Amino acid sequence: MRNALLVAALASAGAALSQNAATDAPSREDRVDKAAFEAICGACHPASLADGLRSESEWRETVEQMVKAGAQGTGEQFDRIMRFLLRTLTKVNVNTASASEIAPVLDISDTAARALVKRRAENGKFKSLEDLKRVRGLDAAKLEARKDRVAFQ
Repeated sequence: MRNALLVAALASAGAALSQNAATDAPSREDRVDKAAFEAICGACHPASLADGLRSESEWRETVEQMVKAGAQGTGEQFDRIMRFLLRTLTKVNVNTASASEIAPVLDISDTAARALVKRRAENGKFKSLEDLKRVRGLDAAKLEARKDRVAFQ
């Protein structure tokens, strides 16, 4: 069971990373986060085995399970793993998430994420990607590239 959780997490990350590589050149921080992911999680199984998107809470639970199953790393390394997962394999409900949950998933600034939450509070729930594209400060191309990671429930 523990290996299944680790395998699923790694496969998901590997698939999403290859998808993101086509759209953005990774920053130094992204490369370091990926290296932590590969070193810690890859110690048990190949990173390329993971697939699928999860919510932030599901990833936090998975990482906690990894630690309980014996994954070894520092607090900083596990923080890097979470950053990697948030940037590459997390789906977010833009109608319920906080700005801090939205920003890494949509690859937008904290300011833009706060503007999104403010618009939601003032105008009600978003119904589509087109609604999101109307929020000042959001890059329509970035949203389009990450549309599979956005939920509107």
